[in-house]
Amino acid sequence: MAGGNSNLDLVFAMDCTGSMGSYIKSATDNIRMIIDEIVVKEKITIRLALVEYRDHPPQDTTFITRVHGFTNTVAEMKGWLEQCSAQGGGDGPEAVADALHDALNLSWRSTAAKICILISDAPPHGLVRAGDSFPDGCPLGHDPLGIARKMVEQNITLYTVGVEPSIVPYRDFFMTLAHITGGQYVPMVDANKLAQMIIGGVREEISIDRVMNTSKKDIAREIRKATSDGVDDLETAKRLQKLFSQKNIVVNRMANEAGTPSKVAEECYAKCVDMSDIQQQYQQSTPTVSTTKSTEMNYKLEEEKTVSLEQAKRIVQKAKTWDYSSIDLSEEKTTNTRSSSTQCKHGTRCHDHTEYHRARFSHPDSTNSSTQRNYETKSSHHNTTRNDGALIPCKFEDRCRDHSDSHRTKYSHPEKNDHRIKCKHGSSCYDNSDYHRNKYSH
Repeated sequence: MAGGNSNLDLVFAMDCTGSMGSYIKSATDNIRMIIDEIVVKEKITIRLALVEYRDHPPQDTTFITRVHGFTNTVAEMKGWLEQCSAQGGGDGPEAVADALHDALNLSWRSTAAKICILISDAPPHGLVRAGDSFPDGCPLGHDPLGIARKMVEQNITLYTVGVEPSIVPYRDFFMTLAHITGGQYVPMVDANKLAQMIIGGVREEISIDRVMNTSKKDIAREIRKATSDGVDDLETAKRLQKLFSQKNIVVNRMANEAGTPSKVAEECYAKCVDMSDIQQQYQQSTPTVSTTKSTEMNYKLEEEKTVSLEQAKRIVQKAKTWDYSSIDLSEEKTTNTRSSSTQCKHGTRCHDHTEYHRARFSHPDSTNSSTQRNYETKSSHHNTTRNDGALIPCKFEDRCRDHSDSHRTKYSHPEKNDHRIKCKHGSSCYDNSDYHRNKYSH
């Protein structure tokens, strides 16, 4: 990606129990088209991995998870999908935690954008005790909330695709998992739209990753200021959205209004410590049929759109794990953008090499090389042929205004009784006005 990663690691964690046949078939039939479009549009290289999951015995005796590590070839990925079959499952909940655990522990590249797409129609063990053979959670001790937090620490974004209507009572939980990582919950009622959703979601995520790489300093500076001001995540996101608008920063955006996280997912469940904590607070949604309108699930991708508030909220969530001590938050000096500086009236003849002057005024490219030579040639009193190691006397003596290191290390200036006040900025002072230099010593 331009200005960001040029690599993508994409993982599918897919429920392979009896009710998921149409989604497995859709993924198998369209995987080559999905990858080809992403590669062509985003100019990236992709590695693919697949985690199949069912349930723990005795609910399912075939397998808990089956892991296929990263491959560079679509053909191998297609072969894995062709071997998938939808069967078994036992009770309602499935081995969601185990699938996320195995996905987290794949050999992700540190230099790649990282996306995991979980496709599920059932909750994990330990969310709702009724009808759960393992009401205390995953028998192996894996905790989905803890895994999601580890994912965001490793810059892995989780998309949770909820197959409705069966997932509706647990929608808020899957929204929570996605929210923690800065990803999205995507409701799904038509398996034929799975390919379009994957393309749209991945391309949106790539564009957000690009923005977070190219604008990292601006984002970090804005978040640090918001933290200092004591504002919440929503206000921080609004500030970021305004910043992106001012800088004309654009991203791709998949239509997913129905996937907007609920207030309870963001403000309650996402703050739970673990599954036992969320189990005590979780309230199942009462509808048993999908209330999502089909028109809200077209997953159309809009390219180069302004950053929405929801996208800004996701960026805030992702940035929480940044090491801010390693980010240089200082303002960019104007010397790096000379085109916006005022042109110095002296041009190549300018002899003022102080940082203060050079930061305020632009000079032709020949300044550094030719100005000093011209200065030395025209200023006969600056004879540079001395071999005794002593500094050459400056003709301006104590009236000299050139305080640059290059000048002061080459030319000597007479000592004088200094009754001026010592400047608090010392050698880093950029104020070279006569008034300031006559009043303060440096």
